[in-house]
Amino acid sequence: MGMINSRAHACGGIACMSLAMIGLSMVFASGCARSEPGQWSGPVLTETRSALTHGDLSSGQVLPLMDMSFFARPHWARPAETEFSGRLSVSETEMRFPLARAHYAGENLFPAFSVDLISRNGELLPRNTKRIDTSKNGDSGWDVFVGVGRVWQEEEDGNWSRASFPINLTDRLVGSVRNCVGTFLYAETEITNLYVQCSQETADILDNQIGDIRVSATAQYEKTSFSDVESIISRHARRRAARIPVRPLAEIDTQGEIAEYFSRVHATNAPTSNGAVYLGDTLYLHPPQTRHGAYPYPDEMRHGVYSVSKSLTGAVAMFYFAERYSEEIFDARIADYVPQLSDRPEWQEVTFGNALDMATGTRGGDELDKLFYPLMMADNKTDAINNIAAFGDDRPRPGQKFNYTTTNFFVLSYALQNYVDEREGSGTPFWDLVQRDVLEPIGAASLDIMRTRDARPEDRLPVLGYGTRPTLDEAAKIARLIADEGEHNRRQLLSRASIRRALGRTDWPGLKTQNRPDRYRHSFWARRFRLPSCRLEVPYMEGFGTNHVFILPRGTIVLRFMDEFDWDMKSIIRAVDRVDPLCE
Repeated sequence: MGMINSRAHACGGIACMSLAMIGLSMVFASGCARSEPGQWSGPVLTETRSALTHGDLSSGQVLPLMDMSFFARPHWARPAETEFSGRLSVSETEMRFPLARAHYAGENLFPAFSVDLISRNGELLPRNTKRIDTSKNGDSGWDVFVGVGRVWQEEEDGNWSRASFPINLTDRLVGSVRNCVGTFLYAETEITNLYVQCSQETADILDNQIGDIRVSATAQYEKTSFSDVESIISRHARRRAARIPVRPLAEIDTQGEIAEYFSRVHATNAPTSNGAVYLGDTLYLHPPQTRHGAYPYPDEMRHGVYSVSKSLTGAVAMFYFAERYSEEIFDARIADYVPQLSDRPEWQEVTFGNALDMATGTRGGDELDKLFYPLMMADNKTDAINNIAAFGDDRPRPGQKFNYTTTNFFVLSYALQNYVDEREGSGTPFWDLVQRDVLEPIGAASLDIMRTRDARPEDRLPVLGYGTRPTLDEAAKIARLIADEGEHNRRQLLSRASIRRALGRTDWPGLKTQNRPDRYRHSFWARRFRLPSCRLEVPYMEGFGTNHVFILPRGTIVLRFMDEFDWDMKSIIRAVDRVDPLCE
């Protein structure tokens, strides 16, 4: 849904997204026009390069779509003759971005940004791997993540060295992500244009956001010797060493059943951005495909996981504070910690736990007038909470009825901040504590989350209900921590009692959900499956587009990031059961 503006669409954007989130989207999806990038059968890179030559990169022309192998270091390349060290600055440029609708403001503009890069041992390392906010650099609607790339030498390039690196573009409203790769040639003090192609994404197909991007952007190279080079190199080494080991999925999926699930074709020829099974302390990865060949930097892919954020951030925050303070936080009253709701009758008995369960008994939903305008388009956290305060009562008493309402998670975020201020002292951002005490120990400190757009960065509050943009490694580590009931290296980071309730390991059945055969517990869905040896209930995270993280017995985890609504869960559960029996 990434770039929706104030125009209401009869089908698409939030209107279709809300249906998808409660499992009804497939009933209505046929009424939404879709863009369908075609199948790919083009040539791959050979030793005599036919595209992205020095002439191509210097001309500024936009080339036909090409296989991603043209952006990757080929096996026959030599080490780069010239090291890169300095600032790469890119100008805002109009992109080739064909969609089956008009572009939203800034949607077709590649953003202006700068990033410091150094090359060592064939790798191109950014000093900053965090999201680059480009909002003050021009009119583009995209922010940027720059990942670790490569540098090398090709015979035809003469004295020029070649570089490429992963670029993830993300919007500022809901956190959709486009997985791109950029490439350029450089010499001692010169550089060609930066050429970028995006052939994969996690975005809103119901709003016609699936589409290939190409751009040739003017770039400048400011050669610099950085004083913290060794720190950059060591930080990268630590980050790489801390990743979960990755092996090919084929090593365990000898019959190809899991791979077939991840490779299913829907509206386009590459609906799944990443698919993997975590088994025995290893991630078994299905080769990540784009619409134009294999993505060359799978470790650096970020994903727009939409409502998976409720579990990755909202639940993790609550489980952490339940461990830090006590389980009583679940019974704390929202009205005691959100001044704007203190005099609202419908919020008087609502607890933090009710908000996590989306059972507040207040009005809300994920329609244009209950999510997009009140929260996503709010200029700051105060406007957002005031908008939500005006929704009114929905009659059921708190805790009695599940009602899918993403704004409940923002209310929870607002309440958590004031709860933490009361105990830690004013000015202690609650997410900083989560990051320090949970994400850093498990190696997921770089997890990127959506925040409100307050003028001062220190005032921005986590949204919690959407907008998280994890790598596969980060998502797997958080899911592993949940599967291990909050324990990491013999330390209890999250409340075990809270997690056991969420995963259905207590007598609490959770809440019935509307129009689907699931239960809902503390932001986790749960569904029962019949396997050859048993009936099994599987807790899972879910986000728009059917982004899924399944938590299976004995710590096995299945992750699939996609955007094309494959609601068939039974096939993957049964396929994994044949690889690693789940009923023993």
